[in-house]
Amino acid sequence: MSLDEQARALLNEVMMPKRRARQRIAEPLRDARQIEIETPLGKIAAWRLGEGPAVLLVHGWQDDNSLWSPLIQSLADIGVASVAFDLPGHGFSSGEVCPPVGAAAVLQAVARELGPIDAVVTHSFGGPVTGFALMNGFSARRIVLIAAPRGRNKRWFDFAEERGISADVVHRARELYAIDAGLHADFDLAAVAPATETLILHSMDDDAVEWENGQAIADGWPSAELVLCDGLGHRMIAQDRGVIERVVQFVA
Repeated sequence: MSLDEQARALLNEVMMPKRRARQRIAEPLRDARQIEIETPLGKIAAWRLGEGPAVLLVHGWQDDNSLWSPLIQSLADIGVASVAFDLPGHGFSSGEVCPPVGAAAVLQAVARELGPIDAVVTHSFGGPVTGFALMNGFSARRIVLIAAPRGRNKRWFDFAEERGISADVVHRARELYAIDAGLHADFDLAAVAPATETLILHSMDDDAVEWENGQAIADGWPSAELVLCDGLGHRMIAQDRGVIERVVQFVA
């Protein structure tokens, strides 16, 4: 195979989201109406719980709305509305690919359809997605970034190098991904730097996105507060009771 063919094969393996065998729904949303929103990346499944200004919830790579079950319930308990959705190629949404620029456009479509949106809470890949939306005119009163990478996480390709795939193939795969996704090669979430009040949470034992990502974003965003914890890993941090209490206090 040519270099480009090898790079494409690598991209198909690591960059296309893999759906769970069975789609999941956040427990507080079981009785909420599922709304389908038409986008260029397919039909997006979204839910709104509650009336008035809402907190928009943006999950991470190969996750879904169910990540937010404890947070949705905690917000509902104090009368704060929430809007959740599944990214393209994830959960109940259609589509096969989920480039961050396209996902950002989906985020904005959901916000227009189910707003008003007062605050945004993101996890992992949802951070860069929200960053692109901010660059495209989206705004919110407050933002929460949980375990957010600054850009394309280098660990997505680590396993390729460990399996003996050449550095040339990995490098070309990165280039093709950037082209396909409409990314500038040196996109850095830390450089987006909105003036919006922002809470950044990261666990120091995160084995998927190093905590230094959170530090760099906090250093770059003028109105950001960084909260570091430990022992919560990459995903558990979004459902930890103490973290949820901090998030609710911040957005409410």
